[in-house]
Amino acid sequence: MIVYQNIVRYDNIDFKEYLKLNGQSHSGLKNNYTGVKEAITITDNIRIGSLVDGILTEPKSVNYSDPLYQYAKSLAFELKNFFGDLISILKPQVSYTAEISLEQFMMKVKGRLDFLLEGIATLDIKITKSKDIDALIEFMGYKNQLWHYSKLAGTPKAYLIIYSIPLKKVIVKEVDAQSDTNAFWENKIIDFGTVEITA
Repeated sequence: MIVYQNIVRYDNIDFKEYLKLNGQSHSGLKNNYTGVKEAITITDNIRIGSLVDGILTEPKSVNYSDPLYQYAKSLAFELKNFFGDLISILKPQVSYTAEISLEQFMMKVKGRLDFLLEGIATLDIKITKSKDIDALIEFMGYKNQLWHYSKLAGTPKAYLIIYSIPLKKVIVKEVDAQSDTNAFWENKIIDFGTVEITA
């Protein structure tokens, strides 16, 4: 069983401030093998996803001169239509730090949600060029990411909101946020955590 403790919430901080927070993130751990982080290649798809995310959750951070902006704006419009009036009560870009432990191992972590429906659900937005959504979720480890976010936010529900470009539609996938076990995080705590010594 993984225990989350000393959770600290940060509202209204920008992404650069979030990056300075102490703790391991899901993306950092996913690309970390034996202590060496693999460099992430910034593809057009990643840029589009970041732009859509920014348009929906952090408009001041968006580079409106980016050649991909207009295209990203059209995708953001589709997602806004999907959310409807609900988007007005969602809290965007909430950040957290915490300590998570598994038996005698402890690791400092952080996370930044796309949207929080206070006390109810954690929502994470993804943009993809894939048609096989289940394979994408498995390959990218999105369930592990959202499980972690839901534990930080203390929400009983968690949902991936995925826009598939080739399918031209929004697909919603619920992630199990109730379980206290997660193989990805258990392995990372053992690999990169510290051992707590008790007297």
